[in-house]
Amino acid sequence: MTTEGAPTGPAVAAVAARVARVRERIAAAADRAGRDPAEVTIVAVAKLHPVEAIRAAVAAGVTDVGENYAQELEAKAAQLAGTGVRWHFVGRLQRNKAATMVATGALVHSLASLPAARALGHRAHARGTVARALVQVELDDRPAAHGVRPAELEGFVTASRAVEGLVLAGLMVMPAAAADPEASRPAFRCAAELARGLSPGLRHLSMGMTADLEVAVEEGATLVRIGTAVFGPRPARRRDPGGGP
Repeated sequence: MTTEGAPTGPAVAAVAARVARVRERIAAAADRAGRDPAEVTIVAVAKLHPVEAIRAAVAAGVTDVGENYAQELEAKAAQLAGTGVRWHFVGRLQRNKAATMVATGALVHSLASLPAARALGHRAHARGTVARALVQVELDDRPAAHGVRPAELEGFVTASRAVEGLVLAGLMVMPAAAADPEASRPAFRCAAELARGLSPGLRHLSMGMTADLEVAVEEGATLVRIGTAVFGPRPARRRDPGGGP
């Protein structure tokens, strides 16, 4: 959806073309799975991309934008105030960044500890609002793995639901990178089964990125985290904006 006064130019046209292609990929995957593509939201991950790139995505109809670093999220949210962007935080959450998550209204995709859950809830309750988060589930045994193990998920969800000021909206999973997108299918399927097994169930499944979004949609993703396929190659990282892994 474009708006009057929206940015124009070759770069904007390139982003619009990429967004259209992502929507086509989602629609094809949803059709194979017998799903409505409207059930799937593109979260355009703008890590290290400039605000102008986000404006181009918004002009192409993108409403949800993700950031990996708390400081970058805070700065961009301030610059894009009033544009209707819905913010998502997809990096590793640090407790001392809870205030930023609440202030920006970001949906946190990476909740993985009770101290972080309590920090989010406390900050939100103090502001008279609620924080929304997805529980990151870890299905692999990688050394640098981050998330709640399946065996601990039910207890973690129960404890987090008891935190005043915090609302759990779903699960997030990030499988190990692989050359074959099909390698992600078992993890996506497992995450969907875990979500269905919780009572009451959780609505959102954040899974799938540029390379494996079709598999994720086929397995039930409602949020797909897309960076390169929307914005193109990521700029070189010049410094650590803070709040990331």
